[in-house]
This record gives sequence, C-alpha cells and structure tokens, in this order.
Amino acid sequence: MRVNLGEVVRMLWREATPFVKRRLAGVLVLVIAAAVLTALSPVALKFIVDGFTTESSGRSVSPPLFVTLYVLTLWLARTANEVRQLIFAQAEQRIYRTLSERFFAHLMDLPLRFHLDRQSGGVSQTLDNALQGLRMILYHLVFSAMPFAVQLTTVLLVLVGLVTLPFLLLFLGALAFYVVAFLYSAATITKVARKASAARIDVSAAMTDGLLNYETVKYFTAEALIQDRVARALDRSESAWVGFYRRYALNGLVVAAIFAVFLAGTVFYATDEVQRGQMTVGDFVLVNSYMLQVVQPIEMMGYAMQGLSQGVAMLEKLVQLFHEPAEPGLRSGKDGATGPGTLAFQDVCLSYGDGRLVLNKVGFQVAAGHTLGIVGPSGSGKSTVVRLLMRLLEPEGGRILLDGAPISCMALQDLRRAIAVVPQDTVLFDDTVQYNIAFGRADASREEIEEAARVAQLHELVMTLPDRYDTVVGERGVKLSGGERQRVSIARAVLKSPRIYVFDEATSSLDSRTEREILRSLRTISRFNTALVIAHRLSTVVHADEIVVLEKGRVAEQGTHQSLLCRNGTYAALWRAQQDGAAAA
Repeated sequence: MRVNLGEVVRMLWREATPFVKRRLAGVLVLVIAAAVLTALSPVALKFIVDGFTTESSGRSVSPPLFVTLYVLTLWLARTANEVRQLIFAQAEQRIYRTLSERFFAHLMDLPLRFHLDRQSGGVSQTLDNALQGLRMILYHLVFSAMPFAVQLTTVLLVLVGLVTLPFLLLFLGALAFYVVAFLYSAATITKVARKASAARIDVSAAMTDGLLNYETVKYFTAEALIQDRVARALDRSESAWVGFYRRYALNGLVVAAIFAVFLAGTVFYATDEVQRGQMTVGDFVLVNSYMLQVVQPIEMMGYAMQGLSQGVAMLEKLVQLFHEPAEPGLRSGKDGATGPGTLAFQDVCLSYGDGRLVLNKVGFQVAAGHTLGIVGPSGSGKSTVVRLLMRLLEPEGGRILLDGAPISCMALQDLRRAIAVVPQDTVLFDDTVQYNIAFGRADASREEIEEAARVAQLHELVMTLPDRYDTVVGERGVKLSGGERQRVSIARAVLKSPRIYVFDEATSSLDSRTEREILRSLRTISRFNTALVIAHRLSTVVHADEIVVLEKGRVAEQGTHQSLLCRNGTYAALWRAQQDGAAAA
C-alpha cells in the first residue's frame, strides 16, 4: 500500500491536540508576517538607492525614512522567525509524544500473528524513521510551503506595479522551469527514499536480533557470523543512502543551472535598461534583489517538495502499520465476566499460514475447580491450546466455551483477566520485584503482593535481597535464578485471582528439586480453582483429575493417570520412556 502526502497530513491533523493546533496557528501567523516583511524590504532598499542618486543630481530626496523602514522590516522578519521556532518546537514535540504513544498502544493491540511475522528491531526503527519523516513534513509545510506562497504573491504584486513586462516574464519563466524541475525531482526522490528507509529498518532489525540472542552467539562463538550479517545490512543501507544523496545532488545541479541562466538574463537586461536610461539604479537593485528573493523561496519550495517526498516515504511503513487491524473485542464490557470457571473445547481446529494443521477437532471439558493435564510429544499442539484460550490466535473451526459462553463473544480484557498463565519462560521486566509481581494488578497493595509471594514460597527469599521488594531484577530477570523467576511468575498469577490457572510447561526447565517445590506451590494455588497443566514431563500431571493426550494435533487418549496406564497406549509409552530415562540418569 502506497501512502500519499494528503493521507499523512490528515492523519497528523487527527492526532494533533488543541494545544498543537493553537501553536501551529500561531506559527502560521508569524510565518506570514515574516514572509511579507521579507518580500517588502527590497522596495525600501530601492527608494534608499534612488534617494542617493537623486541627491547627487541636485534634487532633495532624503532616504532616512526608507533606511529606517528597511532595517525595521528585516529586524521584524528575523524576530518573527526566531519566535516561530520556539512555538513550532512546542507543537512538534507534542506531536512526537502523541504519535509515539499511539504507535506503541497500537502495537500492543495488534494480534499475535502480526508480531510473529515482525522483528522487534525493525518495528522500533519504523518509529524512528517515521519521527524523522514527520519532522521533515512539518518543517517543510510550515517553513517552506507557506512562506513561499506568501513571498511569491507579495513579490509578483510589487513587480506588476514597479517593473516592465519583460522582467515579469523572466520571473515567470524562471518559476515555470523551477516547478518542472522540482516536480520531476520529487517523483524520483520518493523511490530512492523509500528504498533507503527500508534499508535502515533492516539494519536495526539485524542489530537488535543479534543483541537479543547474544548468549546463543557466545555459546557458538558466532560473533563473526552475526557481525557479517549486520555488515551486509549496513552495506545495503550505505548504498541506498548514497544513491539517495546522489539523486539529491543531481537535482541540486539542475536547479543551480536554472538559477544561473535566469539570473544572467535578468542582470544583463537590467544593465542595458539602466544604460539606456529606462531604469533607475534603484530599479536595478530592486530587480536583482527580487530575482534572488524569488529564487530563494522557489528553491526552498523545490527542496521542500523533495523533503516532503522523503518524509512521506519514511512515514509510509508507520501509516501502513496503523492500518493493521487490532485484536477484535479488546475493550472490557461494563460488568466484566463472572463464573466458576468451567471450560470446554468443542472440535477446535487451527492451521498456520502454510496450511499445516496444528489442531484437528480437539475437544475436552474441565469442570469448575478441577485440574486437567494436557500432554503429548513436541509439536503435538499443547502450547497452541493456551494461545487459543487467551485468544492470541483465533480457531478456524469449533468453539471454546467459558462457563457456557463462547469466548469469541467476550471482551478480550475480561477473558484475559479471568485467566492467569504461568509460562515456561518467565518474562520479567527490568524493574523491582514488587513491580513484576504486581504486573497484572497495578492497583494491588503491598500486603496483597507479599501474600501472593508467600503463597508462591517467594517471600522469604525476597526478604534476603538487598532492597527486598524494591530490588531491581535486571533485564529479563537475569539477577534471579530460573526457579526464582518462576516463583515470581506464580506470585504474579496468584495476585491476579483468576477463574482459571494455566501452567504451560511451568517446570520443564527446572532441576528435579526445584520442580518438586514449584509443583507443591502450583497444587496449593490451584486447589480450589480450575487449572490446565500443560506439560512434557508426565510427573507434572499425575495429580490431575483428567489427562488429555495430544498427538499430531488430535486427542489420542483421555482419562486419569491410572486409567491411561492401564490402557497401555500412547500415554503409557511416554510414561515408561520417561521413567526409564530418569532411572538411567
């Protein structure tokens, strides 16, 4: 999808607050005032020069008034320019803030499928590029387009009244050539600017990917491989940006040639007119000043057209991202959702984009207050069940019911508040222990946070930390062990007070002793709640009221631990294999 300037301007106007609109209006008033004053200053200069020449010829014409007017117009124009910069900066920074907030909020509202197809570094660079493009668009619209229109109108009015037709035709001819040159320039700049912007996004994505996986890079001594990948991205970016500036320079050479040709024509013609007595020296100064003064705003406008094209190209991916549909039904209803926590999957089907079937008519039911174990080999669809339950993915067939109501009809916020997930890989933020426990309930009191930590058998550990609950855990919780991070995750789930607990491979990466302690915590918190325990280790689900065995996206078996062992099927085979492995270890 291609984006044009009109769409960008409409988006910016929608996002602009009254604060921004008032300041932009003030900037425009100052821009118009400065443009008019700048355009009129050569008229005062003309009368000053004519005053000198008439005085030397014996006529009494004193120029002090025009000197005062000349200096005053230039001073007022400069003053207006300085004030407008300050007012514009206030509006610009507020737009940056508003757009960044909306961008991040929209990213958070997008479905999981979008994030699975994107690199986080590329998404971040999209915002950086967009803010640069936004500044270029705002700057050129306010400081180039508007002054150009005002100055050009004022200059042409003065020329019509003070100079002959040939000079007016020379000015209009120069204007026509400039317009053609800059229209062509804008059209060619857009393509190379879009390529350069995309190349910069690729560089950021490659760098971020390497930094996020630095441990793996170290494990495999793959620094050179990652550096080569980034170097190739940088090489493509360098080539793209050199191509962009090459195009910019060629356009500038064409503009310089047009300027030189028409300036020479104007000066030679004006010189001849003065020598023949058809023009005064003041008229000569006026014509030359206006040629320079008309050329400057025309060139400003031309470069503005190029800058606007580049800005639109840099904003294009952000606008495209805003067109990505958010998750449906995200906002909470008035009353939320209540119920004991009965859960049912009815013939649920799901496939990924390549047509590969992940779940094929999966069905099971969990009564309120009971625990269901879901097991199976890797790739059988266990974790996909969690994503479907949380509506990170939508099923292509079948229904998921919570207390008899289809979850597709529930507001996402209500659904997700009703479910607490303890994942295999606990995600912690670079903040305090208290912040990470209270992440799902920011309004929780300190007493509630400590009680949740006690249930998760975490409180005693936290009290040994340097700053206790105010201890910063580091990026991704690197200052805590795996078991400690998992306990924080459990405390976070407890504090949420959900209707359903989901333990998604919550102990698979832990040692046996820590696993037993974590399992004890899990059984404690889920004693009176509905619970789904998704596990690869079957020892994790032995206590479950019922166990579902998934195989190749289908329910292969279903029953209690003992009944499944007696059936001597897939579950029994997995159990024997794990027991033999444990004995061998």
